[in-house]
Amino acid sequence: MDLSDIRPFTISVPDDDLTELYKKLELTRLPDELDLPSGQEWEWGIPLAVLKPTIDYWREKYDWRAVEKNINRTLPQFTTTVQSRNHGSQSVHFVFKKSDNPTAIPLLFVHGWPGNFLEVSKMVDELANPSDPKHPAFHVVAPSLPGFVFSERASTPGMDVIGTAFVFDGLMTKLGFKHYLAQGGDWGSRVCRALALYHKETCLGTHANLISYGAPTFWRNPIIGLKLVLGANSIPGGYSADEMEGVRRVQEFGTIGNAYMKIQGTRPQTAQLVYWHGLAKIDNMDHAVSVASILANPALNIGRIATGSKARQLCYIPRLPVDEHLGPAGGLRYYKDNHIIQRGNRSGPHGELEFAWSSTPFAYSLFPKEIAPVPFEWAGLRQNLVYAKKHNKGGHFAAWEVPELLSEDIREFARIVQKQDERLQQVDPLGTSLPVWRYTR
Repeated sequence: MDLSDIRPFTISVPDDDLTELYKKLELTRLPDELDLPSGQEWEWGIPLAVLKPTIDYWREKYDWRAVEKNINRTLPQFTTTVQSRNHGSQSVHFVFKKSDNPTAIPLLFVHGWPGNFLEVSKMVDELANPSDPKHPAFHVVAPSLPGFVFSERASTPGMDVIGTAFVFDGLMTKLGFKHYLAQGGDWGSRVCRALALYHKETCLGTHANLISYGAPTFWRNPIIGLKLVLGANSIPGGYSADEMEGVRRVQEFGTIGNAYMKIQGTRPQTAQLVYWHGLAKIDNMDHAVSVASILANPALNIGRIATGSKARQLCYIPRLPVDEHLGPAGGLRYYKDNHIIQRGNRSGPHGELEFAWSSTPFAYSLFPKEIAPVPFEWAGLRQNLVYAKKHNKGGHFAAWEVPELLSEDIREFARIVQKQDERLQQVDPLGTSLPVWRYTR
């Protein structure tokens, strides 16, 4: 096993990039907006009442160097090269938090967009070394998706979730883990779906906080269809009012909440010019804040996360200086590479991802402010559902918003899989298989 190219990594955004970013914030000109009735402020996009305080916070109080220092201090980061499916060797950036428990379970944590590897930061210590000794411990590996932040961007199209799963499975193998569990939200749930289908001999179970496969059809699932009809008419035997509200929100997202998906899924290069270079304007709004507002709109509106101080805690905040330095191209291309416009097409490029059955154990955590809070029974339509839990708080960015609840579900799922699959009971204790000094800070 060649571990010579696993290198410690430290974030260091150049001073010139920070100076330029703060200058852009200082020179920002905001558009005007309509006087809208209470409750309709988000129907036209992100309100200035949310954006203005955030700009002021970035400009006057936000200290990127302090954030950068804290990230480097608390998250052990590395880079290495892994052979990809169709794009040769790829450099992968990842967090690796090794547990002190030699029998800890390997856990692959996969982020989404507009998040990044920082989504794991509020969970990683407690997962690796739980304060309660009765809880299972994990060796946590949290890579950056290909093309995101510090992971290499493929130079040709096609680095989709199937290719990502191939790379991440290779990363886990390179780190010495023969078997592991995986967790993901947003794009991460889609990567986990690919792992469950195509890497089930190594990935022994997947946990997700977003259902990432095709919705049921009436003709293939007549009982579900009947329950939808009954629920829509408040007739006993149908879905509950809460479940129907979740279905309504899924439909709402598909009609008025996913415009960013369509531009990123069709013309990511154009979107990149708007987001990064500032060659185009959005409603006469300058570049740095246009990036922020584009990121904030799905994060705050679709994710239903509270504004004010909560907004400042979102993971898109720390990524702004990084996007200024590296550009957002990789994250935007990911939508087109993954044929987002053809989601739900049984005969499309990802038809198998959408509709094939996987026997890999699956767990689902439902948070009330998720963009697609589907009924529990939908979670088991395409995969072997062994655990599901509904929570009374949290949204699309569960790892960031309610890390304690998500961690609890991951632990419960791990206990179930360990009882069912002896391969997860025989985890490599890392022993001498890895130069442990590389992974401690």
